[in-house]
Amino acid sequence: MLNKKLMLLMSFVLAAFLVIGGTAFASPIEGNGMMNMINGNGMSNMMEAMNSPQGQEMIDGCQDFMSSYDD
Repeated sequence: MLNKKLMLLMSFVLAAFLVIGGTAFASPIEGNGMMNMINGNGMSNMMEAMNSPQGQEMIDGCQDFMSSYDD
């Protein structure tokens, strides 16, 4: 009986170590995700695309939609 209780206790201890270890050694969350996106290469490509005629047409369409949504 004592052996079964000891094995049960040890299994809970092992499970707790696995959960705590996975949490403790997990990679940190990047709290500055917006700045990483802005400083990335994708943002400069998007800004260049917005200056094209197709980009300006899309912006005008968005402005028309937003102005009709406010009414």
